[in-house]
Amino acid sequence: MAEQGRQLQEYVAQKKAGVSGPAPPVQRPEQGWREWLGGSVPGLSWQPLDADPLLPGLSASQRLLAAGLCVAGAALCFGLSALYLPLLLLRARKFAMLWSLGSLLGLAASALIRGPSRLLREPEPCSALYLLTLAGTLYAALGLRSTGLTLLGAAAQIVSGAAFLLGLLPGGTAGRRYIGSLCSSMLRRGVSKALPV
Repeated sequence: MAEQGRQLQEYVAQKKAGVSGPAPPVQRPEQGWREWLGGSVPGLSWQPLDADPLLPGLSASQRLLAAGLCVAGAALCFGLSALYLPLLLLRARKFAMLWSLGSLLGLAASALIRGPSRLLREPEPCSALYLLTLAGTLYAALGLRSTGLTLLGAAAQIVSGAAFLLGLLPGGTAGRRYIGSLCSSMLRRGVSKALPV
């Protein structure tokens, strides 16, 4: 930063003296935030976002900005859907549409950061099921306008989303088995305390 200030002062002094010299080097915006991220935390080295063939012409800054907007939109949709929770039986379609739109925006943010071709190249086993239930919920809510099918789609979406998140746990099958046994033992302890047996 001090180097840039010195170069700017030299340039201004040259312009005042009437001497034309080379212009100071222009720093691209991406270099600024990369230096800021890498320089502010010791030991952190920023790896630039890989170029993605499905996102031609988008720089890393543009992808991060778009991902941030998608996350903000997802948070807005999830917040608005939370307002419909007390009226879930009366406004199930609106809740499901807002929740599904928030999920789509969250997936879009993930695709922008990781790259859509990478997500398509390395699919998770439950991701196709989750996307199918997400599309089914939106179709039932928007296309068919059926509250019963929307509720069924939303329930399937929650189950497939939970399975998708469990698939992301580290350790593979052994990790899922350990987490499952931990949850079941906590559930058994809670039930045994609640029941007078």
